[in-house]
Amino acid sequence: MAPVDSGAPATILVLEENAAVQELIDQTLHESGHRVLTTSNALEALEVLRRVRIDILVVGVLLEERGQTLVGEFRSIQAGLRIISICGQDDDLEGIDPSAKLASPLSLDELREVAVAESDPRGSR
Repeated sequence: MAPVDSGAPATILVLEENAAVQELIDQTLHESGHRVLTTSNALEALEVLRRVRIDILVVGVLLEERGQTLVGEFRSIQAGLRIISICGQDDDLEGIDPSAKLASPLSLDELREVAVAESDPRGSR
């Protein structure tokens, strides 16, 4: 599939425990012209957020009992951080307020489209 013209490449951090899913997301976003960093746990994500300016955080896993707390920590490090949450139908995202939600199982085309929309400065919060 041809890369999507995103207009403005974003620096995207992917937080996903499943290595195969993480690789698919990484490859899809790279092909769309974005700079992609990956991690499999929240502590590593916090460290990356402290060191690197991140435009978008793609979260494939948010420990449900700590999701709201983690998002608060992420956004306290980088105000205005846009979060794309990949979640199942039954996942409770109350209090997390993601910029966008994608259903699991993940559609890579939908991920591309949402990443383009979220990386557009006119669409940022």
